[in-house]
Amino acid sequence: MKAQVLHICDKLGRKGSSVHGVSRLFSWWWPLFDKERFDLHLVALRRDDGSHKFLQEKGIELLSLDKNKFDLFAYRDIVHIINSKKIDLLHLHGYGASNIGVLAARKTNIKCIVHEHFVDPAYPVYQHPFDYFLGRNVDKGIANCQSVKAFMVSQRHIPKHKIDVIYNGVPIKDFTRYSESAIEAEKKRLGIPSGVPVIATIGRLDKQKGNQYFLEAAKIILETGRTARFVLAGDGPLMENLQDTCRQLRITDHVLFTGHYENIPLLQSITDIQVFPSLWEGTTLTIFEAFAIGIPVVSTDVDGLGEVVQNNKTGLVVPPKDSRSLADRILELINNPDKAGKIGVNARKESKKYDIEQCVRKMESIYARISGK
Repeated sequence: MKAQVLHICDKLGRKGSSVHGVSRLFSWWWPLFDKERFDLHLVALRRDDGSHKFLQEKGIELLSLDKNKFDLFAYRDIVHIINSKKIDLLHLHGYGASNIGVLAARKTNIKCIVHEHFVDPAYPVYQHPFDYFLGRNVDKGIANCQSVKAFMVSQRHIPKHKIDVIYNGVPIKDFTRYSESAIEAEKKRLGIPSGVPVIATIGRLDKQKGNQYFLEAAKIILETGRTARFVLAGDGPLMENLQDTCRQLRITDHVLFTGHYENIPLLQSITDIQVFPSLWEGTTLTIFEAFAIGIPVVSTDVDGLGEVVQNNKTGLVVPPKDSRSLADRILELINNPDKAGKIGVNARKESKKYDIEQCVRKMESIYARISGK
């Protein structure tokens, strides 16, 4: 008999951003699960948003409850879904989903997994009592890196022995470099002159991603006389603020904001160096995509990024909030193409460790273990 697994997620999108990382993960996970062993169901606690449409276009059915984080009726609805669909196991993403899901699992006598995706520097005060009393009732925890596991133990009060680390991954086969003709055509479309180094950062435009420091590093690099085009790909609430920063730094002519960019492999194919200036992170999916394409990266050493990027082997590492170090390391790669090429080759080899299929197989193993199916 197949196990019925219900994924519950607080929300599938982020304010000002088209598609959030967890939605991309769901779109990759769903087709890879063994359909002979598992039926997957998905519920979002919040209202429908752009990510819902994205997932539905991928063939993933989901239900939006349109509840806020403190709505007790969400608990009633989840219990009803568990009973009506004969759910065997809950897989929970986000604080609200965890709080409601653990209580619903205890009420219906089924197992639950709490899956944490990042270290939260703004861990909310209201969450402390929930985690203190509910953490011990979690049957299994999944962390996407070691630093997230430590956060789950110290803040979310889930016993260490219950937590497995499963690094995120991407469908490696989908991330291959485009042809030179396609690369030149895309550069032309974006107005990037041929032969000019492209330094890109890809992700949501908000405080977490540290884009201010990327722009300050761009200013430092340009002041050395180096010619380069700096690309920020993604949307988010800080778009206008970052554009204002460019004007203040007088680098607007050298910076390109693409907004949401649909074809990430094509964008990465035109990129010479990819930068991750994050202030905190779990393991952003884009780092694995960059590895798969074979792009040399410069990254801060925060959380999961610091675990995944091996300094001087698969990338160059800098402290967070350090524009000067960021600029120096980018220049190091621009000025040493042989070193950049070697790092790109190493990253490509390393990417095989982070294929999304391995991630799914590990989750299947956990499902089978704790559901007994």
